[in-house]
Amino acid sequence: MGFDLEIVTPDELVVSEEANKVVCPGADGEFGVLPGHVPLITKLTVGELRYIDAATDTERYLVVTGGFVEVTLDKVTVLADGCIRSRDIDGVQVELDLSKAEEILKRVEKDSEEYIKAKKDYDFYKILMKVKDKLQ
Repeated sequence: MGFDLEIVTPDELVVSEEANKVVCPGADGEFGVLPGHVPLITKLTVGELRYIDAATDTERYLVVTGGFVEVTLDKVTVLADGCIRSRDIDGVQVELDLSKAEEILKRVEKDSEEYIKAKKDYDFYKILMKVKDKLQ
């Protein structure tokens, strides 16, 4: 027996199904939730979120861009700032964006605002590249 999993963004309900496990990118590091987990509320960071669909025993992959997670005894609710399913990632565009961010990182000073933004973008595109090749 699993738990109810809901992943919601300001724009849509992304996932509403039973899951056996969810692994989230928490602000203090990655954490997993199994059935019967103690209740908690914690902050999400940008990263890969994966879960096991209880109906098919299939691992699913998404990228979240921050938000919060609430865990109760029988439900996990992810309130994500943004969420991208692996099947919705445009690999060609991500590769172009990644290359652009790499070029900026090579030509600007490390302490500049432009460098900090490009590094953040670069890290995000690397996460997208990692997730895009995983099964959905």
